[in-house]
Formats: sequence, C-alpha cells, structure tokens
Amino acid sequence: MEKGKDLSTQEVISTKQKFCDVLLNDAQNIIAGEKEKMRRRRLIFPFEYAEFQNLIKAFGNTCLAQRNQDRNFVIDKFNEPVIKQLYLYVTGNSSFTGDLAKGLLLQGKYGCGKTVLLETYSMLHNHIVRKLSLNYPVLRFVKSVQLQEQIKEQSMEMFVKRPLIIDEFGRESKTVMDYGNISRPISELLSLRSDVGTITHATSNFTFKTLSSDEFYGGMIGDRLKTMFNFITLQGESRRK
Repeated sequence: MEKGKDLSTQEVISTKQKFCDVLLNDAQNIIAGEKEKMRRRRLIFPFEYAEFQNLIKAFGNTCLAQRNQDRNFVIDKFNEPVIKQLYLYVTGNSSFTGDLAKGLLLQGKYGCGKTVLLETYSMLHNHIVRKLSLNYPVLRFVKSVQLQEQIKEQSMEMFVKRPLIIDEFGRESKTVMDYGNISRPISELLSLRSDVGTITHATSNFTFKTLSSDEFYGGMIGDRLKTMFNFITLQGESRRK
C-alpha cells in the first residue's frame, strides 16, 4: 500500500500556525463566554445617581425600621463617597475606582454604618429582582458567625456559588471542632468561592493586614482576599444612639 505523501517543512509550519491560530481563537471565545456568564449573574442597576441616592435613603429607612431604630438614614460627608462608589459599582460604570469583577468589602470603625449600607443595598437589589421577576439570584445577607454555624449544620457546597454578603467578617471563631476534627469553615469557603469566581461582599472592623495575619485567616487566604475584594473604607464614628 502506497504511503501518504510527507508534508514539506513549509507545509508543516503553515499547518501548525493555522492550528495555533484556531486554538488562540478558541481561548478568546472561552474567555468571552465566561465573562458573559458572570454578567448574567449580576444585576446592573439602571438608575441615575440622584435616583439611587433616594432609593438608598428610602430602603435605608426600611432597614433601620426593621432593626427598631427610630432614626432616618442620612447621606453625609462620611458615607457619600462610599455610596457614590457603590453606585458606580452596581451600574457597572468604568469610573469605579476598583475592579468591577471583584466584590466589595467595607471596612471601618464599629457603628459607622457599614452593615446598614450593605444590608440596604441587598434589600434594594432583592426587591427589584422579586418585583420584576428577574432571572437573577438574590443576595444572601448573613453574619459570619451564623454562616459558620450554617456550614456546619448543612453543607459547604450549598454556599460556594450563591451570592453572599458576609457581615462582621472576621468576628467568627477561626477554627471549630467537628466530630473531633479541627476545621476552618470560613477559610475553606473563601478558598472555594475564590476558585469558582463567585462574587462575595462583606463588612469588617478589621484591616486587610489583620485579616491576613496568622491569628485570623493567614497569608494564603489573605492573598486570595486581594483577588476577591475591593477594600473600601467608610469613615466616621459610630452612628448608634
């Protein structure tokens, strides 16, 4: 049987180059597909800034009322810069000072309004999704201590891909005993969420340096925190009365 004709050196080079171009194009298509998946998981707000401010105040008042706090949500010189960044973030505006592909981690002193602001955002987001029956997941707002207990009682996998806002991040015990074994539920969850690219938001009284220390999550998880969060500081003293 006659053997097939061997390709010339030039033909081999040409064929390899064409195949390489095909593979490079495939890689670009995969990247575009992943970005589209992420876009579909995230609700982009359609409001002007003045409208967003009014909505934040209205739902902020709702949040405070549910906490039985007899005061109004106020936008002032301390929280307005953060609210503006939040607006740029939720509208997908390239003027946002951080990375739109990461989550938000609000830092600041206790009582300065971090929790109320992000809980207000989650309430507004979820109300829009439910009101319009949109095909977007709702944001789960949960304290880190409660999240750790729920992971123990349920399953780690239940929390890997669902959108989360972790309140008081860093306040939970860093290790727990589980049937005689030491585990680190929040650290493990952060690692898994980082691996699959799930957007995570949080509030914390602790700085990045503290969160990355051995007394908290350690350097390895701390390094992942940099890829997961935009660290934003909310200025001011306690608003509690």
